Amino acid sequence: MSQASSGAARCRVCAAALAPGSARCPQCGADQGAEACPHCGGVAGVSAHAELRFRCDVCGGPRVPVTDARVERSGREVPLLQKARAAASARSVWRAAGIAASALFGFEVLLFAVLLLVLSASFGLFAAGILTMAPVALFALWAFRRARSRGQDIAPALDAAWVSVASDVARQTERPLTASGLASTLRIGESQAEELLALLEVNDVVRGAVSPAGEFGYAPKLRVGAAPAGEAEAHALAAEEEAFAAGRAAEPLAQRTAHVDPTKR
Repeated sequence: MSQASSGAARCRVCAAALAPGSARCPQCGADQGAEACPHCGGVAGVSAHAELRFRCDVCGGPRVPVTDARVERSGREVPLLQKARAAASARSVWRAAGIAASALFGFEVLLFAVLLLVLSASFGLFAAGILTMAPVALFALWAFRRARSRGQDIAPALDAAWVSVASDVARQTERPLTASGLASTLRIGESQAEELLALLEVNDVVRGAVSPAGEFGYAPKLRVGAAPAGEAEAHALAAEEEAFAAGRAAEPLAQRTAHVDPTKR
């Protein structure tokens, strides 16, 4: 976000004037909190998405936005976001294969009906029709089943990625972290932030605390910087957090954070 000579905030893309604290340009729609995407590496903003929650404006991969530039990411969420993206891509491929096979099956049924009208029905014709149509129908059913299976892998990976980033935020907070503070940092609603904090407390990342001002929040049990992890370590920690998120969340966070408002900061 650039600053004009008058001190007014300007869009980093089109230089349009922005209202104080605006998260998105009203003229071109560019996100003003751009970060490097873990998928494509481009410095771009994010947009709300019904299933992926937030996705990159460039490549469309799932991302977890953090509005506080002081928060250092550990990188544990990257393998989880990549897994969610791979599952979404595989689901699209299998769904397309199922649709194509269904269309071919429909064409074969129509062709078989025409042959029955033109030629007299015979055992050979029925056998040829079954041998031709059955494999296509079975493949279509199998492809749709694979698409559904891959789709079920998206939500657990996203849940774990959000828990990981929330852990980074909690471990680096300087004062008790409240639901409103976490909601503002991650651009989600307070109810979703409360659920993330509850998961972090169960996982012994934070504990309930009262600030000097008498405000209740959550303090990290061990305040450390989020040193970037190596690739192998990041994958191992990501697997642990995915297992934790899948085991503790009775209702997938995808159903609770899918329809977030990116203007709630």
